[in-house]
Amino acid sequence: MSISEVAIRRPVFTSMLALLLIVLGALGFKRLGTDLFPDVTFPVVIVSSVYRGAGPGEVETQVVKPLEDAVAGISGIDKIHSFSRENAGVVIVQFKLSESLDRATQEVRDKVSGVVSKLPKDADAPVVSRVDIGAAPVLTYAVSADLSSQQLRKLIEDRLQPALQQIEGVAEVRITGGDKREIQIDLSIDKTMSVGLSPFEVAQRIGAENLNLPAGRLSLGPTELTVRTLGEFRSVEELGSLPIASSRTGSQVRLDEIASVKDGVAERRTAARLNGKDSVIVEVVKQPGANTVASSDQVKKTLAQLGPSLGHGFKTTLLIDQSELIKANAEEVWIALIFGGLMAVVIILMFLLDPRGTFISSLALPTSVIGTFFVMYVFGYTLNQMTLLALSLAIGLLIDDAVVVREAITHRLDQGEEPFAAARDGTSDVGLAVLATTFTLVAVFIPVAFMPGIVGQFFKQFGITISAAVLISLFISFTLDPMLSARLAKQRVPGQARKENVVAAFFRRSFEALEALYTRVLRLALAYKWTTFALFAGLTVLSFWATSGLKGEFTSAEDRSQFIIDLQLPDSSSLQLSAQRAGEAEALLRKIPEIRDIYAIVGPNGETNKVKLRALTTPKRERKRSVFPMKDEARELLKDLQATKVFVSDPPVIEGLGDYFPIMVRVVGPDLKVLNSEAQRVAGILRGLPGTVDIKVDSNPPKPELAVALDRTRAADLGLSAASIATQLRLAVDGEVAAKLREGKDETDIRVRLQRTDRANPAQIERMELFSPRGPRHLGDVAKVGLQDGPSVIEHENRERQIAVYSQLGTGAALGEIANLLRAEMKTHPLPQGYNLV
Repeated sequence: MSISEVAIRRPVFTSMLALLLIVLGALGFKRLGTDLFPDVTFPVVIVSSVYRGAGPGEVETQVVKPLEDAVAGISGIDKIHSFSRENAGVVIVQFKLSESLDRATQEVRDKVSGVVSKLPKDADAPVVSRVDIGAAPVLTYAVSADLSSQQLRKLIEDRLQPALQQIEGVAEVRITGGDKREIQIDLSIDKTMSVGLSPFEVAQRIGAENLNLPAGRLSLGPTELTVRTLGEFRSVEELGSLPIASSRTGSQVRLDEIASVKDGVAERRTAARLNGKDSVIVEVVKQPGANTVASSDQVKKTLAQLGPSLGHGFKTTLLIDQSELIKANAEEVWIALIFGGLMAVVIILMFLLDPRGTFISSLALPTSVIGTFFVMYVFGYTLNQMTLLALSLAIGLLIDDAVVVREAITHRLDQGEEPFAAARDGTSDVGLAVLATTFTLVAVFIPVAFMPGIVGQFFKQFGITISAAVLISLFISFTLDPMLSARLAKQRVPGQARKENVVAAFFRRSFEALEALYTRVLRLALAYKWTTFALFAGLTVLSFWATSGLKGEFTSAEDRSQFIIDLQLPDSSSLQLSAQRAGEAEALLRKIPEIRDIYAIVGPNGETNKVKLRALTTPKRERKRSVFPMKDEARELLKDLQATKVFVSDPPVIEGLGDYFPIMVRVVGPDLKVLNSEAQRVAGILRGLPGTVDIKVDSNPPKPELAVALDRTRAADLGLSAASIATQLRLAVDGEVAAKLREGKDETDIRVRLQRTDRANPAQIERMELFSPRGPRHLGDVAKVGLQDGPSVIEHENRERQIAVYSQLGTGAALGEIANLLRAEMKTHPLPQGYNLV
């Protein structure tokens, strides 16, 4: 007995199965998250370490190289990237897509833990983290209030940040900009020397005095007391009055007598601006796999409730809202899906000319779509562009099986069979054909789910979703449709004239005329077989020729009502100069009438010579032109900025993944001079190709530095080691956090360093006093101090030096065409032996 016969004989059982699909699908739909893209995981692990006071060269040899050597032997590694910067080193380990991110992270963590002892003692322990594109910023706010910058940041850290981090789906709340409190002790070198102390000894004394130490327990009969020594500083005034030494007369010398002790703010390396004004930017990062729309809505609700209670005119300005983009995309796809389903039903009614038959056939649409929601829930999918695209595409396929089965049943009804027999035999007649059609579709889309590479990661949910939908429609066409046909269809008498209205009669006559025309065309095709074959062979060749001219892209250009402008100043530029240049750029961009807001990060990642601006335009529906001509206008306006390179780009496809360049070329090889030359040549080739703009060579040129070259012989005569000299120099210039001031639940760094007048210029540094076992000496007595060029960033790929060349696409340019032209040019003029283009 076939499944169709069981369904016809057991109508209640069949109805309950269909109802079960709908109920499970509805429950699954309520639990489905909504996101822009599928939750894609790339096996990339980052190892980072901070080595304060070290230059890129020292970071590379003492930190990055041991870390690279440790992880290089792990199986499944695709590439290893490393960046050695001032004070920090980063190793990016990229595994093959087939590798598990959890396994990769654990193996990297195990290997790194084995080399911690080989790293410099002053370097922080390496931090191993995984890259998860699902953990991306979804909301970006600019926060303002009638408070100072320091007080505003403190308010955000104390009240806003904890409240938002407690929301389900929120992983992290990042704060950029604003002043951070710091207790600054600026020592006078002359006064410090006069009391017989060195800056290093002062820092040690402050650290030793600032502690609470338990002394044990004191038993008093039936009770006991805990004994503690309370020595922590309770205020800045108490810190300033700390006895630090004794004078020659025996009187105590307080800290504030040899140093300036003030409650100040830490030196900024990054600043945030909104429309030309200093601001604090708050980014809300969602957890991997969390529902972006639900999390964003909850954050907005929390802010609306919390804002008034914070007082001081607290105000948040929403700059970027990923959930709105997701909602807009989902809404468009839902409209297309529903409209497509209704149109499919209308078309079926036009051809069947039978309301009952159309009703029976159309039940396959909602049942299959709703049932697919349950499959998506079981697999952990979300409602995103890929899954909704699969459902909208499947709308035209889901009804096919039901229509074929219904047409076979109608044919037998027209021959006079009673409904039960017609439903059973009609389904049996086309069962094999329906199976073949459905499994052909599955055979087409299932391989899409297992495509390799990044494209395969994105299309996995697409292939599974559409395959599940057509399989459910197959089940419905073999169960629910025959059962309903057996009970709702009417038996017909062969040859009996049908009673039809005018519209139905018109369509029937039209179809009969179309059928007669098709019969004549088919006879001609069979009569002239070779002519027909030649005609279709020519059409096939013509189709291939036409498709060869199509342009290729990974994703199509999208107007998201915003674009990014990167400014790059000379490497020695200060944060103040970069902020000034950002202000000039903002004033020029204001000439574009569609720009609503401009927010800027000056010194992103501590690189004070860079500025990242994001121009937010009015919504797409409220302006007459797209964002692409605005980008061209921005390039034209900013091209004359003094000593500044300008790069205009689209926002990244996924927020938080860094700069997005459609064309990224890496020149890899052993010699830096040759790499620079070849990278410039590749950049020149790109500039000559039509459609490329904003060519950027990421060569990291040398950066001016004040080099202190030790004379080890003289240093040894004074009993000074290289470590001792470097430690004293770092404390004098950058300072050391000697202790923390604890006031309630707040902790504030106490930084000790020389006053600005003692470290104002290279000459002052050379005359700086070093403290040795044989008395104080000038730094110039044991070292040669001079300006030289040092590396700014040292970048490697798979342990070879590399220089990256980036390019944006102009309006209307195609990535595939430019890539093919570049490959052809590099094939004609290849790189020298030993150098590769990636």
